[in-house]
Amino acid sequence: MSINAGIETHIPDFDAETVSTVPLVFIAALFECRGKGLVNMLNTHINSGHSEDDDGVAKAVLTIHPNRSQIFSGESVTLRCDIQGGGVTDGEYRWLTPSSDQCPQKEHECIISAAEFSHSGNYRCLGSHQQQDSKWSDAVRLTVTPLPKATLTVKPNPVFPGETVTLMCSVGSDSSWSYKWYKYRNDNVVSQSGRHTITGDTLTINGATVNEGPYLCHGKKESRPTSSSISDPVTIVVNGESVFFFYFLFFCQTDGHY
Repeated sequence: MSINAGIETHIPDFDAETVSTVPLVFIAALFECRGKGLVNMLNTHINSGHSEDDDGVAKAVLTIHPNRSQIFSGESVTLRCDIQGGGVTDGEYRWLTPSSDQCPQKEHECIISAAEFSHSGNYRCLGSHQQQDSKWSDAVRLTVTPLPKATLTVKPNPVFPGETVTLMCSVGSDSSWSYKWYKYRNDNVVSQSGRHTITGDTLTINGATVNEGPYLCHGKKESRPTSSSISDPVTIVVNGESVFFFYFLFFCQTDGHY
């Protein structure tokens, strides 16, 4: 190999494999000038993951699927442990979890099908292959929170006969929810009609003439399998309806037909 660093020097050829087996001190003593080709070869050796500080022990990598560390109670999540570098399919695994028996030992996946608050905390894992343990993974924190509750507001309420009423559903300050509306009970869905106009988080009732409801709503996210908790029921009160009822009752009594 000829290295040109201002002068030409002829030395025996060394390929990358040979360099990786020669002590660096010997190489430094042998080559007093830093030829470009030699420097690149040494850098390749040092940066290839085989430096003297590398103990050669792979590290476990812990990931969450879906990729979110905060989930709602009742949702499912899978924690997956892999040995760094991949390619190991017959290893055994160990888990450190917030409570005992939350993850099956020896398995590389920990499936939580219906998360509870006790699942909140730090998770770590390590893999073992051919009687060689990996390093423990970095801690991954999982947080389980209660289902948020939908809030239903009505304006105006009470109303006068024939007025338009607006109902608005919300889940916290997050605008990424979509909403579903119900009347009387949570299996009787309110659909778009001549009297009911649904736009995003708003249900408009055109021309209320009698007490209406109760109405309920809840929120849902496309990316989440779980809906919010359903709102408290709200009844629309129409002013004048009770006055008309008592007038009708009084008329029947005095007319002798009651």
